[in-house]
Amino acid sequence: MTETLHDDWAVTLVDLLDQQRAIYHQLEQLATQQGQLVDAGEAESLLTILAERQALIDQLSQINGKLAPFRQQWPTLWEELDADQRAQVTQRIDQVQQLLDQIVAHDQRDRATLQHHRDRLAGELDQVKQGAAMNRAYQHVDVDQSSPRFTDNEG
Repeated sequence: MTETLHDDWAVTLVDLLDQQRAIYHQLEQLATQQGQLVDAGEAESLLTILAERQALIDQLSQINGKLAPFRQQWPTLWEELDADQRAQVTQRIDQVQQLLDQIVAHDQRDRATLQHHRDRLAGELDQVKQGAAMNRAYQHVDVDQSSPRFTDNEG
């Protein structure tokens, strides 16, 4: 047994993995909501979701810090786990990976949707600029009626 981990380290490991899995589940739910807001163009609500996601990511960072000693000694610790514990750990790691994959897929879709919206708006802005330039080019110029419009070059 390692010196840095206490005697019931396996229980602690499973508990940390459970916490990690629960946070990833919350992140996946927020990613789904985020996609709906992106589709609807709800910028303010989207910012709220992003703040909630950041808070969860901060929690994940804390858990990852607690998992670091386990990672550093993983080959040794894995050998010390019994079959049931290995199954529990493997199940949780697989579930976290599956949730992470879903979150990444949501985020990639949302990024593509946002880029499409941005490109569409940029095109519309270009059209507005072109239209304004054309309007300026064809604007009616007021000519001062008191000044002659024609000159006699012969003199």
